[in-house]
Amino acid sequence: MDNGANLFELDTQKWVKRVSFYKKSLGVKLGTAKIRNVMDMNAYLGGLAAAAVSDPVWVMNVVPAQKPLTLGVIYDRGLIGVYHDW
Repeated sequence: MDNGANLFELDTQKWVKRVSFYKKSLGVKLGTAKIRNVMDMNAYLGGLAAAAVSDPVWVMNVVPAQKPLTLGVIYDRGLIGVYHDW
């Protein structure tokens, strides 16, 4: 059984790989006029925003109200976010 720290680290590693893949696949630099704002509509632990922190891009983390309420973790990482119930 994973403890919270392991879960957090696994989520971070997953998003670092995904963001790297997205950058290569899109063929566009994050932070340009084409991609400067990103909305993560299922943010969970804020991994996407944390993985893109070195890029000049603004990420809004959205945590669905019916999912685990993890916005506190996102704030603890120094990121921004909201709960939303669509």
